[in-house]
Amino acid sequence: MSEHPYSSDLHMHSTASDGVYDPAKLMNLAADNGLTIVSLTDHDTVSGVKEAQKTAEKRGLIFIPGIEFSTKEGGESVHILGYGYDIDNQAFLKALEEQRKMREDRLEKMVKKCAAHGVPLTREDVMAHVDGSVIARPHVGQAMVEKGYVQSVKDAFDRYLAEGKPCYVAKAKEWSPEEAIEIIHNAGGYAIVAHPGHYDLDDRIEQWVKDFGLDGVEVYHRDHDENQVKRYEEIVQDIENKLGNDLLITGGSDFHSPDYGRDKEELGVTKLADHFAERLVNLCEKT
Repeated sequence: MSEHPYSSDLHMHSTASDGVYDPAKLMNLAADNGLTIVSLTDHDTVSGVKEAQKTAEKRGLIFIPGIEFSTKEGGESVHILGYGYDIDNQAFLKALEEQRKMREDRLEKMVKKCAAHGVPLTREDVMAHVDGSVIARPHVGQAMVEKGYVQSVKDAFDRYLAEGKPCYVAKAKEWSPEEAIEIIHNAGGYAIVAHPGHYDLDDRIEQWVKDFGLDGVEVYHRDHDENQVKRYEEIVQDIENKLGNDLLITGGSDFHSPDYGRDKEELGVTKLADHFAERLVNLCEKT
């Protein structure tokens, strides 16, 4: 991994959800890569946060507890990042446990669909790739790669696992963005809409800020080109001018694995200016 001119990465995943490196190794890689401000944002779990924080502090990194909530808005997947929450908040942990159980149920249905579409897998095949508490579609993709059905996890998604593909199974209950924002706020955290360039919901961002207190936007993301970055900077500015809110701007690599099969899949690939990350650090230290 090469060093980058920016030293903050506020979006990455470990084996606690669907990344390939355990939280400690991920933090060591972050330090080795020249990063200084980091956050672990696993999907719907905080099970890796304490291990990550311990290693980050040993390596001299500034660490922000994070999470990435999976939600649905009008049938479209929307991810909400949470930062600086109380990791021991019981309502927060209860909501995550309910989601974990739903993912277990979904796996059983997904395995059956895989068999019906010529890519037979067992639950054990998938669980061999699960190190943390969250079972996610990339784990199914990793099992497909191991069995030789596909070339990469991205290939598995493109052919079988993405929404609308033959082996996709929706969770029995999906949080709405509003529910995720509320859960994060009730635990003392800050809620950010993740990689908005992945959705066709730009008009909803202002509404989430106005009605539910969304705290900011992940303007800088590996998948956002220069035009998208400019667009979301302008959206943030417009909302601030209209509503008087002082929104947070965040960014990150969304790193999972160097072999994930996506372009620019490298830890620390983000053009987030340090002063944006430092502002979030200062706010989290006050909560």
